[in-house]
Amino acid sequence: MRSIRRIAVLAVFLAGVSAVPIAGAGPRATVIPAGHLAGDTGGSLLGGWYQYGLSLPADTSPFAGASNACLSLGHNGKVLSPMGGVNVPGVGTRMACTVRVGQPVLLVMTSADCSSREEDPFHGDTEAEQRACVIKATTADPDIVDVRAIRVSVDGAPEVDIHSPAYYAVSPQERVVFPANPVFGVKVPGPATFVAAGWIAEIEGMGRGSHVVRAQVSVADGVFDPFVIDFTVVNGSGT
Repeated sequence: MRSIRRIAVLAVFLAGVSAVPIAGAGPRATVIPAGHLAGDTGGSLLGGWYQYGLSLPADTSPFAGASNACLSLGHNGKVLSPMGGVNVPGVGTRMACTVRVGQPVLLVMTSADCSSREEDPFHGDTEAEQRACVIKATTADPDIVDVRAIRVSVDGAPEVDIHSPAYYAVSPQERVVFPANPVFGVKVPGPATFVAAGWIAEIEGMGRGSHVVRAQVSVADGVFDPFVIDFTVVNGSGT
């Protein structure tokens, strides 16, 4: 969710929607740091998440609110990650994803990228410049975004504030081809490199059935609109 100007608060703002716990679902799902999922680091998965969103024109990219995507990321697409959401009056931003039992789920919260084709303050030519740029944008530049808390909850469980170093990730340098009509005001389409960074989490332990992930981002002057992700968890066969 890249939404504080171009900072992705994108797919994860949620608030006052009732959670839907599952009767007899066993242990509660939990929100944990996304260090490694299915053999990939959280940073590399974040890079793939951004690569997908940046490669689409603004009229079809989840970054621009034009579509939803339940992305398959990492080796053999083993990790699922929601991106997008449709505004529901009185609720906030909402989307739905189907996931297999035991499939890792990556939640990307407030984040950003810096690339070789974007304008300042999101421009960097080298990998080192892009990394320094995006870390500054997501952690040290209150003129871009001044996040105070990112609270995530699953099925009504106590909220976890993932705005902490354990949940912060930086991607390797990735490549992307910006299309015509790109997101984030890229003036000249074409090949580019970028580095992304932000707060991410893994949703672990969702049993078969329905689950609701809720989150809320607080900044210096208020709280962002809510975002809700409805997960349907199925067996490996799709049932």
